[in-house]
Amino acid sequence: MARQARSADRLVGKGRGGAKDWIAVRLNSLALLALYAWLLVALVLLPELSYEVVRDWLRRPLNSVMMILLIITSFWHTKYGLKELIDDYVHQPFPQAVCIAAMYAFTFFGAAFGVWSVARLALVPA
Repeated sequence: MARQARSADRLVGKGRGGAKDWIAVRLNSLALLALYAWLLVALVLLPELSYEVVRDWLRRPLNSVMMILLIITSFWHTKYGLKELIDDYVHQPFPQAVCIAAMYAFTFFGAAFGVWSVARLALVPA
């Protein structure tokens, strides 16, 4: 019995548990579609796209929360894509670890900067 289990493990491949990631990426994509549709409609409905108008629009709590969700979801989706590229094209362990560390740093700090920017526009008085 143990021999069959080990043989079945070998058939799973390197990813192990790829179904969860596949579902997460699809759900993330659906969330991005909805959030970008919201952004497009909201920006089209603005009278103009000047700094002051967009800043005032971002000061509404719903708009700033939706924008923060859009930023976080976009960087989360970017993380999935970059991880797939690294897994497919970087095969040596050390360069792969460096690339993954850089990818996590890029996505974390990029999302943090985006959230900080929205928070600053929404919360700091004009």
